[in-house]
Amino acid sequence: MRRVAWLALVLAACTRPADERALQELAIGQAESPDARVAVGGALAAVRELADRRLVLRSQAPVLDIELVVKGDASAGEWEITIANALPDATLAVNGMTYTRDPGEHPTLARFHVPLTPGPHALRLAPPDAGIEASYRVAAMADIQDALPEVDEVFAAINAVPDLRFVVAMGDITQRAEVEEFDLFDQQLAILQIPFFTTLGNHELWGPPERYFERYGRASFQFDFKGAAFTFVDSGDAVLDPIVEGWLDDWLATARDRTHVFLTHFPPIDPVGIRYGAMRNTTDAHRLLSRLAAGAVDLTLYGHIHTYAQFENAGIPAYISGGGGAQPMRGDGIDRHFLVIELGPAGIGPVEVQRVDD
Repeated sequence: MRRVAWLALVLAACTRPADERALQELAIGQAESPDARVAVGGALAAVRELADRRLVLRSQAPVLDIELVVKGDASAGEWEITIANALPDATLAVNGMTYTRDPGEHPTLARFHVPLTPGPHALRLAPPDAGIEASYRVAAMADIQDALPEVDEVFAAINAVPDLRFVVAMGDITQRAEVEEFDLFDQQLAILQIPFFTTLGNHELWGPPERYFERYGRASFQFDFKGAAFTFVDSGDAVLDPIVEGWLDDWLATARDRTHVFLTHFPPIDPVGIRYGAMRNTTDAHRLLSRLAAGAVDLTLYGHIHTYAQFENAGIPAYISGGGGAQPMRGDGIDRHFLVIELGPAGIGPVEVQRVDD
């Protein structure tokens, strides 16, 4: 009986490999020190530092709402607030008063010096047009992996496209999730002039997931910008954990009446016919697609397959854009590429393929 019970526990654990990872995400976006306490709305940023009147965040969204509590007189005074991966035109409002960023920084690094008294403070990082519902364009990409040393060329090509607000990515930013790879990825991001919002892929799971979470924040999250919602979910194990499915149900309901883009690493169903190119359980895959269709999702974006594909799943327009440089299939004739997507409150506009290599 003990052996049967033990085997049942092992099998149960094996069916939910992403469970522990999903639970880890619940701690992201909040931190406490002897001097202060911080909580980021929607857990849309990783807290990298909170000490000595310094707060450092790495954003996973174009708009952040932050509650910062200064605990006492000794912690009051001028605070340095630094937010990496910010929109170039974002400003910081503190209790309704707007502060412009310190000059001379990288376009996606927003640093502010603001006076704070003891007690709670409401901070909002946002560009001036955040509340205006209007069309805009973003880039989308996935699957960098062993092409990390050359991904600056892809980022330079993205910089050359006018009027892009940010990049959304479907995972596999590293090959083996080594610390040195994450360091190199951060160095390459310095080329990019706009933020890079991403979920993780299966290659980020070659190492402890903490390496990803501590640097970039959650892998499953949702943000809204100018009338359009983006929902990222962790499918790094080629399956969605039930905890993540519960979050997704809430996010689908929240975005029901808005333009909605859904992003994850693994396509639920492989339209290309590549081995291991889809979620590992077709029942789970069809359940996910049924959820997305019932939630009136307007566009789905995937990676994992190192190619470009345009298709429909559950009647929803779908794209695979795995052209970040990882072992390109070249069967599509495109090689390295990214997508340029126009979207807004009226729906999804043109989706164009931008080649990096001729």
